Amino acid sequence: MKNKTTANPTKNRHRLLMLVLALLVLVTVVAVAVTSIFLFNRTTRGYREQIILNVSRLAAEQIDGNRIGDWLAGGADDAYMQTGRLLDSILQNTSYLQYLYVYQILPDGCHVVFDFETADDSLSAYDERPDIDASDLGTLIPFDESFEPYLPKLFAGEPLETIESNDTYGWLLTRYEPIFDDSGKCTAYVGADISMKGVYDNVRSYIVHIAVIAILFFAACMLVGSQIYIGARRADEMDSLLAQQKRDKQLTREIIEAFAKVVDLKDSYTQGHSFRVAQYTEMLARELGYDEETVEKYHNIALMHDIGKVGIPDSVLNKQGKLTDEEFGLIKSHAARGYEVLQNISLMPEIAIGAQAHHERPDGKGYPFGLAGDEIPRVAQIIAVADCFDAMYSNRPYRSRMNFDKVVSIIREVSGTQLTPDVVDAFLRLVDKGAFRDPDDHGGGSMETIENIRK
Repeated sequence: MKNKTTANPTKNRHRLLMLVLALLVLVTVVAVAVTSIFLFNRTTRGYREQIILNVSRLAAEQIDGNRIGDWLAGGADDAYMQTGRLLDSILQNTSYLQYLYVYQILPDGCHVVFDFETADDSLSAYDERPDIDASDLGTLIPFDESFEPYLPKLFAGEPLETIESNDTYGWLLTRYEPIFDDSGKCTAYVGADISMKGVYDNVRSYIVHIAVIAILFFAACMLVGSQIYIGARRADEMDSLLAQQKRDKQLTREIIEAFAKVVDLKDSYTQGHSFRVAQYTEMLARELGYDEETVEKYHNIALMHDIGKVGIPDSVLNKQGKLTDEEFGLIKSHAARGYEVLQNISLMPEIAIGAQAHHERPDGKGYPFGLAGDEIPRVAQIIAVADCFDAMYSNRPYRSRMNFDKVVSIIREVSGTQLTPDVVDAFLRLVDKGAFRDPDDHGGGSMETIENIRK
C-alpha cells in the first residue's frame, strides 16, 4: 500500500523544473515581443519627429520676421507671395507632412499669416496658378482649450517640444518653431503637423511576425526542455544519457535550421542564403584551426545570422527598386532585431552574436555599433566573409551571380577594411585548394560590380 501512495520525489522535482522553465520561456517570449514592438514604435516616431523638427526650422528660416506685422496690417505683397511659394513647396516635398502654417500668437488668439495643407486641391501647382490665395491672411482663430497649457511658452517666444494629438484632424505630431525679427523679438510661429497615418498598419504587420517567431521560439524551447527532462530522468544510465544528449544536440540543430528556413522563405531574393553562409562559415572556421565543437557552434550561429529579417515588413524586404532612407534604416535594423530575438536563448548564449555583429567592419564603418578590429566578435568576423561571398556568388531573381574570379578579387581588395584580413587569408587558401567554386561554374557569371558589396 505504501508503494502505491508514495510519490517519486525526483519525478516531481523534474516536473516542477519543467513548469518553471515553461513559465520562464513564456515570460521571455512576451518580454522580447513587447520590447521589439516598443523599439519599432519608438524608431518610427523618432524618424518622423526628426522630419518635423527639420521642416519647422527650415520653414522658419525662409520667413522674414520683420515683415509679419506689415503683412497682417497691410495685406499681401510680392514678398508674401514668394514666401508662400517656398512654404508650400516645402510642404508638398516632405514625406508625411500634413499641414504647414504660420501664426502670430497674441492674447486674443492666433492670427493667420500662412495656412497650407496637403490635399488633392492643394495650391502647389504654381506653374498654372502663380498667385496664392491670401484670403486667410489676418484671420483670427480663438484658442482651443487644449492649446492653453502651451500659451505661456508661446507668449514668451520659446519653442515647444513635439506635441502628439489624435482628434478630428487625425493622428498628428505637431511642432512650433519661433520666427524672430532683427531685434530678436518673436513675431510669429511656424506650425508643422506630420501625419502618423499608416503606423498602425505597420505595427500590426510587425506584431504578426513577432508572434510567429514567439510561437516557434516557445515551441522550440519546450521541445528542447522536454528532451532535457527525459534525459535527466535517465541520468543513472550513462549510455542512455549520452544517447539523449546526442539527440538533444540534433534537435537543437534541426530547430535552428527550421528558423533559418523561416528567414529564407520570407526573403524571396535570398532563398537558401542562411544555409550557404553557415556552410561557408564552417569551412572557414575549420581552415582557421578551430576544434569541431567550435566549428559546429559557429555553423549554428551562422544559420541564425539573418533572423532579424523576419521582423522587417514584406513590403520593404522584397521591394523592387530603390529603398527610401526610412526603408533602408528598417533593413539595417535586422541586426539589432536579430539580437533582441536571440539574446535570451540560454541553451546557446552566443547564438545572438552572429545576428548582431555580422555587418560590423574592421575599419569601424559597419553597423549597428561601428565596432572596429578585434572589437568585432570572432564568429561575426568569419560570418562576414561567408555572407559577403554568398551575396556576390549566388543567383538572385533580379541578377545572375558574379564571376567567381571577380568575387575573389573583390574579397581580396576589401581585406582589412570591410573584412578581417586573416579570415580573408583563410578564404583565399581554400580557394587555392579548389573550394567555394560551384562544380557547374566553368568561368561564367556577371562581371558587373555590385556596388552595395563595396559600400
